[in-house]
Amino acid sequence: MSPNDRLDRDAALSLDHPRTTGDPAVSSAYQAPYAEAEAQVQAGAASIAPALSGNGFTYRHDWGLRRGQWVLRLNWDQIGTRSQVFVAIGEGAPGGPEAGKFIGSARYTLHNVAPRAGGVDIWVDIAWGADIPLYVDYLIVNPNAAPPGNRTVSVTVHRHSSVALSDAEADRILADMGAILQNDDTGPDVATPVQFVRNGAVRVLPATVPGTIQTSADLTALLTAGSGVKIVQAIRWCGGPGDSIIGCAPVGSTTVNVAAVRFTANQEGLIWVHEYGHNCGLPHRTDDPRAVMYPSVGVDHNVVNGTESAAYLAGPLSIDGKEVMPAGGCSCGAGGLQAPSDVRDFVSQHWIEGVPYELASQYTEKDARLLLDWLVNEPERHEEFLPQIVATLGYIGSTIAVQPMIDFVRSQRSGRAVFNAKNAALLRLGDLANLSGSQAAVGFLKQVAGDMALARSLAAPQAKQEASEAAKAGAAVVAPSAETLAAELAVSATFGLALAGTTESQRAVESFKADPDAFASVNQAAGEAAQIAATVRAKGREAYYKMKAEQRHHL
Repeated sequence: MSPNDRLDRDAALSLDHPRTTGDPAVSSAYQAPYAEAEAQVQAGAASIAPALSGNGFTYRHDWGLRRGQWVLRLNWDQIGTRSQVFVAIGEGAPGGPEAGKFIGSARYTLHNVAPRAGGVDIWVDIAWGADIPLYVDYLIVNPNAAPPGNRTVSVTVHRHSSVALSDAEADRILADMGAILQNDDTGPDVATPVQFVRNGAVRVLPATVPGTIQTSADLTALLTAGSGVKIVQAIRWCGGPGDSIIGCAPVGSTTVNVAAVRFTANQEGLIWVHEYGHNCGLPHRTDDPRAVMYPSVGVDHNVVNGTESAAYLAGPLSIDGKEVMPAGGCSCGAGGLQAPSDVRDFVSQHWIEGVPYELASQYTEKDARLLLDWLVNEPERHEEFLPQIVATLGYIGSTIAVQPMIDFVRSQRSGRAVFNAKNAALLRLGDLANLSGSQAAVGFLKQVAGDMALARSLAAPQAKQEASEAAKAGAAVVAPSAETLAAELAVSATFGLALAGTTESQRAVESFKADPDAFASVNQAAGEAAQIAATVRAKGREAYYKMKAEQRHHL
């Protein structure tokens, strides 16, 4: 077999690469049994056809003498991933490209065309017994350049293997990001000409990045796994352990670097553009509940002011040589917000970076009774808000919530919101114990953190649900294992113990660092949890949460 017949031989030429020389062979003249057909374009027909959208140009390349299958790589800096490239191949007439092409008996087949950054690759097959000329015509159409002052942000989108996210869904969310900024929606809103485009296909995150972010080490692994938006199953750490987190990003970044989870379709664009705002150096803004940078999400959160508009146009904070904002430099908590008088209105909001302690801790046992009614008697009706309900119950700290929260964790209920709420309950039972001194709460947390068999039984309903959902999604989605889900519950309980602030709970956390009978993830998390336990014990719960709010985005 001739080397030219091998598909795995690549030909890579730049535009200034010397062409193949020598006397070319040609295939024999056109002969039957092939049929012929002609068509005439009527005068004026071109005028009724749609115009090309973008900037088009053509080029003919002489690929020299070839036969068999080839991947031909044309390197040209005018071509990019968003270029539309149309290719026609044929047998070259003697005399060079200016002499044109002709149809002989050799079959020239074009299989694939793949534009890339800096060029385009094609796969061709020339069915002939000798090397013969190959001319390739390229029509390249590039998107129109953005108007002066506009900014186009190319975003690489990643997903964890346990999360379903198609290219089309990513494009929809990126388009929503741009629409939120570009539209002048209300009087205070400043139209900001920034658009977001996908950089290549949605990628699967490395296997070293967990599907659920529960520790500082987990978040570091995610944020250092390349630039872009990274979609995971759950986020339970953003500057510290947290509940119901749907987005997290450093304030100031050299690139787009956003962590998020899947959410209601019409609000995912807001989550992404909110977190990208943190990349651009923006803090939360609480003077307008419609602000993009408001701490919670809502379909009408589409307002940016002049300062925010300038930041979005400038891009990530360090792009102009500025330094990333240091710890304590971002007011990213809920300062300036007032807690709604009805606690049910409070928990019916989705807080992007988790339920704010500053607000939830203002409610009382009277409010806890209202939430317990929803948790115990109407969980199906309020399933979407279960994580916020149990988190707020923990922050309130009344002992009347201890057993209902434990019973909820032990229940056979399943679903992504339910499982997130069970993890939130374990974490916030620690806060409840801190305020109330509940031995029952501390004892249950110790059991879940240290007894793998118990954690596995608690995770079993969700494991079954995840397997069912993954089967419906197809081979592209891999369900988290029962062991993984059990370990998640155990880690949440470990951080709950750290927040409890008692001597007993602190000793338990220390013991888990080297406990061979605990999950390996608990051993690892216990190191971070021990630092939190020491801080809570030494400085108190209030001081801890103040420090956490200040450092939330120093990631």
